[in-house]
Amino acid sequence: MSKEQATSFLTECQQSALMIGNRIEEDEGEGTQAVTLLEQYCEDVYSLCVNWDGGQAVEKGVNHIKRLLYKISDSIRYDLPDSKMEVVFLPYKASMWDSLESVWMAARDDENCNEYVIPIPYYDKNPDGSLAEMHYEGDMYPDYVPITGYDDYDFAKRHPDVIYIHNPYDGWNSVTSVHPFFYSDKLKKYT
Repeated sequence: MSKEQATSFLTECQQSALMIGNRIEEDEGEGTQAVTLLEQYCEDVYSLCVNWDGGQAVEKGVNHIKRLLYKISDSIRYDLPDSKMEVVFLPYKASMWDSLESVWMAARDDENCNEYVIPIPYYDKNPDGSLAEMHYEGDMYPDYVPITGYDDYDFAKRHPDVIYIHNPYDGWNSVTSVHPFFYSDKLKKYT
């Protein structure tokens, strides 16, 4: 791996660690062990990036960072209260709910998960590809499925751990389209 490739990759690693640390501080306040470890991780990643020579020093640095990542993972898992995973399901057609239902049931029954079923609007498409009539089927799901309104869940604030979608085609489906906010490139900013 070239130094430029390594720098790009390590920069992404640092940015991810900063986002995680900021989220922990938002939820838990300052001074947690997990954030302290994440700060150390960022320093070590920076040092590895600056001293990248492709040799044994890099291998040592990478091994050190791997051990640090295990410590971070353990701290997040065991030191932070209510470290439940937040799982969001974004079906758009009620008739297709059966393809997500078993996964939702597993999340619902897992004491380490908070799950949300958020039906999202979808549109028919005109022949030119523009969006036509909007449809929303949030009232068509089985009574035992608790529904959260798509405009009641703040993705930017909540940053769910996992998002399940029905429609991976984003704007490329020639017949229908989910609301553009729910395209995968937008959702990945929030999870």
